[in-house]
Amino acid sequence: MANESPVIQPDNLVDHWASLVLRIGVWTSATLMAAALVLAAVHGFRIDLPAHPLTLPVLLQRLLSSSLDPVTLGFTGLVVLMLTPILRVIAAIVGFTVERDRTFVFVSLTVFIFLLAEVTYSLFIK
Repeated sequence: MANESPVIQPDNLVDHWASLVLRIGVWTSATLMAAALVLAAVHGFRIDLPAHPLTLPVLLQRLLSSSLDPVTLGFTGLVVLMLTPILRVIAAIVGFTVERDRTFVFVSLTVFIFLLAEVTYSLFIK
């Protein structure tokens, strides 16, 4: 039967979750950036860049406002793309926890702590 989906074996559960997170993240990011390009084309590629860097709260506020602009969609696509590896590590932590593989839970948590430290350093310590 060609239409049957493959059965996910317990030994490749983490691979499946990680793959799913990466695919969803990349496709979501690509869709947002493509929508930004289309919206920019509709506006004749006249883009008003913000005077100050977009912070996450400002980006969320602009996303939730009734008028979307190409810059907001493009930046959101980039943020989603940057968050994708972090979400992949979280998926690995959950998957290895479900599989009760303590060694890889520890390794994944260590990687996650390093990622959080890097993000914290990049955003708050200058």
